[in-house]
Amino acid sequence: MFDCLCFDFDGTLVDSTEAALEALARVGPAFGCDGLDRAAVERLRGLHAREIVQTLGIPAYRVPGFVARMRREMRAGLLATPPVPGWTEALEALAARGLRLGVLSSNASESLAAYLARYPLPHLDFVVGGAALFGKSRALRRLAARERLRPARMLYVGDELRDLEAARAAGTGFVAVGWGYTDPTRLHAAGAGAPLSSPHELLERIESDAFDNEEVRRVGS
Repeated sequence: MFDCLCFDFDGTLVDSTEAALEALARVGPAFGCDGLDRAAVERLRGLHAREIVQTLGIPAYRVPGFVARMRREMRAGLLATPPVPGWTEALEALAARGLRLGVLSSNASESLAAYLARYPLPHLDFVVGGAALFGKSRALRRLAARERLRPARMLYVGDELRDLEAARAAGTGFVAVGWGYTDPTRLHAAGAGAPLSSPHELLERIESDAFDNEEVRRVGS
């Protein structure tokens, strides 16, 4: 059904939750959102990125600066965090089946390049960074045009509600991972289908053609 699998980075290929929490503890006070404990952060996992920004009380005009600071502060933590176990083997197997593989992320291109230099995930045909926080749908459409891909034959693998929304708007399929930023139950309730429990499960679903037309229509509706 799919010719290309496109992966989000933070929270999907890399379980960067701890790096994000540590960055938030350093960046938050400058933006008026200090004092978040673990319980408060867990509650944020059930929210959309827009809702998180509102809950933290960050004015809209300061959001770009907040995002930029978070990305810079997270870089060291990311470089110390290996990929989610199983991705290397899953990517090898998916590529062996003739699928094109790549990354599309809001993270900075320079950070992605530095990470992949340390942890060279195999068989990535393209790596696109710097997508706007709420502009992934445009980035997915541009990517499909550049790579001469049909969106309906692309599967975006992500971990947030904004990833699901981007896939819907771009007309691609979508599957969520169960270990990322957004609570899997919230993703499922929004129509993302059953989240992956491991990278190997993505391979199993591809091999068994488990991404049936009903699921793809639900995401694309």
